[in-house]
Amino acid sequence: MKLDFLDKSGNLLVALFHKIALFAIGMGTVWSAAHTFMQIFDPAHASITVLLMLFIYLEIGAMVSIYFKTNHMPVRFLIYIAITALTHRMVDIMTHAAIAI
Repeated sequence: MKLDFLDKSGNLLVALFHKIALFAIGMGTVWSAAHTFMQIFDPAHASITVLLMLFIYLEIGAMVSIYFKTNHMPVRFLIYIAITALTHRMVDIMTHAAIAI
């Protein structure tokens, strides 16, 4: 009986930690996306790297919300984020290489 209680309370604490951690990740994503969105208006034009970062934030937000609803982490969102991050990095490298020439 005592072991059953400890098992249930342990599972509850783990589930609670998941919810708190996902909420923190979601809030951090919203804050970062808002900060990045404001950078669009700073130089009066949107760069492709800023737009790609906003797309990454959108995918992270979608992944977190789907995990909240279904308790499953869709791998395809991780692939979308990875592809977008690689594209962001390549554009950033090419931009800096073009400026150096």
